[in-house]
Parts: sequence; C-alpha cells; structure tokens
Amino acid sequence: MADSREQILGRLRRFARPEVDLAPAPPPPAQAGAILDLFVERLGAARATVDRAAGLAEVPAAAARYLAGQNLPARLRLAPGLAGRLDFAATPLTLEDGLPEADGIAVLTDCLAGVAETGTFVAASGPGSDPRLNLLAETLIVVVATGRVAASYEDVWRMLDGTPRLVGFVTGASRTADIEQTIEWGAHGPRRLHVILCDETP
Repeated sequence: MADSREQILGRLRRFARPEVDLAPAPPPPAQAGAILDLFVERLGAARATVDRAAGLAEVPAAAARYLAGQNLPARLRLAPGLAGRLDFAATPLTLEDGLPEADGIAVLTDCLAGVAETGTFVAASGPGSDPRLNLLAETLIVVVATGRVAASYEDVWRMLDGTPRLVGFVTGASRTADIEQTIEWGAHGPRRLHVILCDETP
C-alpha cells in the first residue's frame, strides 16, 4: 500500500507546477488610466452611476450629494469597515444602525476591488465586512479605490488575502425578467447602485 501511495505522489510531483508569486504587479500609468476609463464605461452600461473623490474625506459629501440628487431620504447605514473612519458632521445625513429595510435607508460600503471588463465590484467576507448589506439595500453606494480596479477577474483573485468564506460579485443594479418577461429592478439586490471612485484606499 505504501509503495502504491508513493508512486502516485511521485507522478503528481513530476507534473506539479512550480511555485509562482501571485502578487499582481501594478499596471503602467497609461494602462491604469485605460482600465479606469473602461471600468466607468462598463458601470454606466450596467445602469450604475459614478462619482469621484480624491480621498476618504470627500466620500460623505459625495454620498449626501447622490441621495439628494435622487430625492432619497438623507439616511445612511455604514458598513462596519467604514464606521468611525468618515466624518459626516458637515452633511445632512443621519447614520443608523441595523440592517437596511425597505424604508429608504441607503447603505455605504467599501469593497475588495473593481473589475474593469464588466463594471463589477467585488466584496469578500471577513472582519469589517457584512455581505448582507450588498443584497438587502435598495440603494447601495460603494467606495471603490482607484488603485484596486483590476482589468479582469483573474487579477482580482490574485488580490485575495487567504480564502474568504464568501466572495461576491455585483454588476449594476439587480434586475430580472422572470415575471412575464418584464424587467423588474431590485429583485434580488440593490435597485440603485452608485460607485464612488476614491483615490485613497479605504
């Protein structure tokens, strides 16, 4: 039995790939600009809206501006990873606890990365992350760091630190045509998706 086991393991070792460094190299500046442009284009195609922020200090005002522009209540639920890191004193927003319900509370969250080829944001479970917020919020505002917008899904997998229990991919507002072939928005996720591209990583 031991000889058979060693023979099998030996064959596997012969065909095993060598170890490789999975840390992604930063793209050249020109390529990084093209990746961001494609990300914004794909977000628009997926019925998401986009704003820019030079740093995290500008995120509260950007969130308030979006909600006011959509005539939505000035109420916000923060993801755990952003709690205590943003100053809303100069905005009219009211911060609330608990999971969002169908009563007009928007959610502001961060994410692991963005995917330029599809206009997708990627969220991974872990400390400071509550994946339920991405599914329960009717209005979802996501802070995406410009330095973490990848060209493809393969690049995002290389960004993962370990193996999260859950990795979620969200592309635009949730929609379905299962009922009489009529588009219904917000069927199994956010009805509205707004992305704040931030030059500072949350």
